[in-house]
Amino acid sequence: MDDDDLEELEAFDEPGPACPACSTEMTPDGVDTAEGLESCHRCPRCKLVIVVPGLWPH
Repeated sequence: MDDDDLEELEAFDEPGPACPACSTEMTPDGVDTAEGLESCHRCPRCKLVIVVPGLWPH
């Protein structure tokens, strides 16, 4: 993991965005996609997932 990857991961330490469906604060997570493992924000209330492509190298 290089310095750019660490900086991107540190961005996840800040509060997540508000869920567009229910306005609950979303939390950082990971999800398997057709492209491989991707980072995402997941809503703990309604389980909506917003994928953040390109954070983790393949």
